[in-house]
Amino acid sequence: MSKLALITNRADLAGCIQSARESGWVGVDTEFLRVKTYYPLLCLIQLRTGSGEYCVDALAIPNLSPLAEVFSDASITKVFHSCRQDLEALDRRLDEPLVNLYDTQVAAAICGYGDQVGYAAMVETVFGTVLPKTHTRTDWSARPLSRTQFGYAMDDVRYLGPLRDFLDRKLSGLGRREWMKEECRKIVGEQAYLVEPGQAWKRLKGGERLPVKSQATARSLAIWRERVAQSRNRPREWILSSRAILEIAMRQPGDLRSLAGLENLNAGVVKRWGDQILATVRDALVADGTLPVWTDRRPLHSHERHQVQAIMKVVREASKEAGISQSLLASRGDIESIVRGRLDLPVLAGWRRVLVGERILACLARAADPRQGRAPVPDRNPPPSSDQEYP
Repeated sequence: MSKLALITNRADLAGCIQSARESGWVGVDTEFLRVKTYYPLLCLIQLRTGSGEYCVDALAIPNLSPLAEVFSDASITKVFHSCRQDLEALDRRLDEPLVNLYDTQVAAAICGYGDQVGYAAMVETVFGTVLPKTHTRTDWSARPLSRTQFGYAMDDVRYLGPLRDFLDRKLSGLGRREWMKEECRKIVGEQAYLVEPGQAWKRLKGGERLPVKSQATARSLAIWRERVAQSRNRPREWILSSRAILEIAMRQPGDLRSLAGLENLNAGVVKRWGDQILATVRDALVADGTLPVWTDRRPLHSHERHQVQAIMKVVREASKEAGISQSLLASRGDIESIVRGRLDLPVLAGWRRVLVGERILACLARAADPRQGRAPVPDRNPPPSSDQEYP
């Protein structure tokens, strides 16, 4: 059985790094807190190599740069399970980008174990081992941590190596190892765990239901909120709630009194941020081109809804043929966006395009050319005009 080493200083990282290089792989998991902060507070980094287990106290070691050597070394495979939150927690502590990622959750999905299957569920399925759940609510920033807490944390990496070996054999047998590599390169390349303030409005739910003239205001407020949340390291909802953004965009208050009278704003927010909120509203009104911001979320015409139904049937058939989750190929939202005209989605690229994307494009072509199939059904329920609020 491998030996567990608790690492509380930078010098002790050397043994972990050497072990990872000798093994050619390292299993990685993290424990972090994200209650009162925008950015996750990294508390522990659990590492498992072929010959050792290492629990790095990230709070005790200000400079983790030696670990960056491992993460940026292409000869060492970094094995995670559902890596995005871990990568986000690690990002602010490691200066080097991660390369050669292997995510066992992604591999499990491609092998047909379901989309977003949990680590504990895979360990039980593959090895028959039931992992304890006794410390799921632990405050990982508290010190000292008990031996059982450390043991619980290390369980999350203890089976990553064997699980990768098992799934890799499955992928090879299915001829899908390239699918796996493509997915992991995408995760690393896109840095999907980062939020650019200028793109924050895309995460605002409900903006598409606003009148077109209000959408630009909602977008500007979402961008402003993200910048403030990042600079103050506070949760975005603590700065300004999403409900408040939608209400402000709808009501367009012009002064502090009007702002304070809105239902979803408390006095503290108005006092602290009121002037900046009003300035953001005014700037958005000046720049407003009255074009919809959420163009890929506009209500569908009736003939487009028929297209979505037809394409979803194709996706269901393809997922059944491949023995993988339908959601791994495309969500209904993806298909609706494609029907609206967006063609830069994952289902139309890489291995997904080969598996089902070409069939989706053929469906679109038939809908566009009545000679190839049934003509689009005339829309008897057109979407609301630009001055109406979407239901």
